[in-house]
Amino acid sequence: MKIIGIAATLPSRIVSNEEVLDLIQHHSKDSFDGDLPKTLKIINKVFKKSGMESRHWLAPGERPMEMLQEAFERALSDANIKKEDIDLLIYTGVGRGFIEPANSCFIANALGLKCRNFDVLEACMGWVASMDIVNDKMKAGAARNAVVVNMEFNMIEGSHIYPKNFSLKSATELPYKFPSYMVGDALTVTILSNEDPNNFKFTFVSRPDLCNLCTIPLPCWESFCNLEKPFSLTNQIYNFNSYGYELHEEGRKEIINVLNKHEMKSMDIKYIYTHTSSPTRWEQYGQVVNITDKFYLVAHKTGN
Repeated sequence: MKIIGIAATLPSRIVSNEEVLDLIQHHSKDSFDGDLPKTLKIINKVFKKSGMESRHWLAPGERPMEMLQEAFERALSDANIKKEDIDLLIYTGVGRGFIEPANSCFIANALGLKCRNFDVLEACMGWVASMDIVNDKMKAGAARNAVVVNMEFNMIEGSHIYPKNFSLKSATELPYKFPSYMVGDALTVTILSNEDPNNFKFTFVSRPDLCNLCTIPLPCWESFCNLEKPFSLTNQIYNFNSYGYELHEEGRKEIINVLNKHEMKSMDIKYIYTHTSSPTRWEQYGQVVNITDKFYLVAHKTGN
């Protein structure tokens, strides 16, 4: 598998930490029980500790589907193929307008594609999981050219994050609401060909035991899992709830294990593209295996 075309788009509105704090204050002033100014200072302190500076959100008049169509044309030009040459599309965004049918149907329709299409839902691992699937299908001779689309526009007003997670009732909500204040909007289009079938190697670590640390529950979620408290205390319907501290603590061990497992020498690594979470945390992970200078970090400017 080979990447032959790629395009990314960030919306034009750049939102600072100060603007986020102002929004939290605005949406929490009538609901907060406790010392709101003190809580805002805590949030700002964590922003600084995490390395977060800004994030990109949609500006008035910007439409995700129009941005997608423009990015797709750029990726096609980069790949030097026609849309008719694409025989597989995977949509992998958490952000979506539909559960039924697959959101990929609407993406394919907007891009003028009639190829096989489906969604891959694996939260922040969606793009990597999609690449793994495409790689296997290409090795099996089931796809020639494929496109992976990821659209994360989760800060649209009325979404599972904004403004409801910006309305705090007390400081006790911060452990699972704080990651909402790091989120940014973006989209990517990746076009792949079946050239170089042995070009990619994937190594995964799965921790389903941590499934309750980051959730957006649907109605009747209780019927589809075996977890009770404290899961049900914080997971309101359609709300994004993420225990960022615990995720990083558990992830630290697994990330270091994966990096060590590959036994790659630092001199052989050009870049390591990380999850767009706390830059300072990733620098700490890199120090353990002496590869901090290889990380390509963008979260502090783009958001998570």
